[in-house]
Amino acid sequence: KDENGNVKQNFGFNINSPVGHRYLNVLFTRAKKLVVLVTSLEPNDIIVGPNSNRGVKVFRDYIRYANTGNIDAGEETSGEPDSDFEISVGNFLKELGYQVTYQVGVRGFKIDIGIKHEDYPYGYLAGIECDGATYHSSLNARDRDKVRQDILESFGWNIYRVWSTDWFSQEQEEREKFESWISDLLTNSRRKNIETASAGELTEEINT
Repeated sequence: KDENGNVKQNFGFNINSPVGHRYLNVLFTRAKKLVVLVTSLEPNDIIVGPNSNRGVKVFRDYIRYANTGNIDAGEETSGEPDSDFEISVGNFLKELGYQVTYQVGVRGFKIDIGIKHEDYPYGYLAGIECDGATYHSSLNARDRDKVRQDILESFGWNIYRVWSTDWFSQEQEEREKFESWISDLLTNSRRKNIETASAGELTEEINT
């Protein structure tokens, strides 16, 4: 990073070229036993825009995957909240200091709310599913979304389901339970980052 904390977005021809993802594919997949990734970059240091070559996106996503095991980090769709219920949940999250994105796309699915935090540099910390009152009475919908949730979690997502009836009828209890779950996630992430940094410092000390 430069003195202003910015990272120059030039990662060499092999990454920035239109076929950069192919070079990276070879690099990432040819090891037979072990891959060790050593970098000072965080995924959020790599800026991916609509005109970015695929190699840049793959580069960012691989660094995120190495840190989190998250296969698909999700994409913003510029979607709007589907209901006042989602807006209520989103506002609650904003009050807690989280960044909120509605309708996050993941492999053909849409997650109602994706949340980020400045202390979590790997994209979305969790996905929040907001289920309305009619959902409770639909067994088929519940079974279908359980499978859907299992798939999202297999991609590395942390998913929390909020029920509208509980959210409004047991307001204090539900908000405390929700806040505790998110706080634990963030705390565990911070602990992992400290452990990773400590391991890196120890390795550097041993090497020198």
